[in-house]
Amino acid sequence: MLSKDFLTKQVPVLKPEDSGSFSLSQMEDYKLKHLPVVSEGKYIFLLSEKDIFLMENVDDPIENISIYAPLVNGKAPVPEVLLVMSKENLTVLPVVSEDGTYIGVITLSILIEKMAEATQAASHGALIAIEINSHDYNLSQLSHLIESNNAKILSLLSYPIEATSKLTVLVRIDLEDASPVLRSLERFNYRVLYYSQREGLADDVMQRRLDELMYYLEM
Repeated sequence: MLSKDFLTKQVPVLKPEDSGSFSLSQMEDYKLKHLPVVSEGKYIFLLSEKDIFLMENVDDPIENISIYAPLVNGKAPVPEVLLVMSKENLTVLPVVSEDGTYIGVITLSILIEKMAEATQAASHGALIAIEINSHDYNLSQLSHLIESNNAKILSLLSYPIEATSKLTVLVRIDLEDASPVLRSLERFNYRVLYYSQREGLADDVMQRRLDELMYYLEM
């Protein structure tokens, strides 16, 4: 999935001659902390709420108050969009064509929605979290082990455990009863941190781990 596939044109754009007070009112109306500034169809910079608060007179035009212009092109994949928005702490990210023409923006809410789709968050299958040493991580071996129990992998996400050489691997499978897969994982010495299936979350530890994952994704 590329950025051009999930951008929106419903977010207003600002013009360099717009005032700080008008720009702030637009942000408040759309519950955003950033808006793109566009001139003659070209993306100029990204205005933030903070930029406006630093203006001496909010009735002045915004044309020269920032040169900050984060962006992605229309072919940027979801992980690149996620990286830029999380690193820069953005509520919107402008999408431009190769010649700098403004196409639209990706909002934080849209990004979260697409990440939920990509990870099959709404699936009725089971979710299993596994702890693996980084040097032992073998995707083909893990996949074979899971699929040998007549389970299909719907999504797989791995992320490092801070200050260790281990990874947490989250696997969503299409089985509502994960018992056969869990038994196989344990038989081959995989450490299952937690899992969820039809009955709901396995325990409070799982909820904490999921909260940690969401925090990691939003960093």
